[in-house]
Amino acid sequence: METPTLIRYGELTSDEFFVTETAAKKGVKIVNTSSTEPIVMLKHYAYNPDIEKML
Repeated sequence: METPTLIRYGELTSDEFFVTETAAKKGVKIVNTSSTEPIVMLKHYAYNPDIEKML
């Protein structure tokens, strides 16, 4: 996985990581091997009760 530090409008990125339900249930460990950059993640699930509040 790589994430850009700057994204320009309309630019495509390669920063998405998909985990299947089966793998997620088994457990997934993501390790940041960078000595200089932190990983910031947004997690999206099939059901999110907060979405209902925003509609």
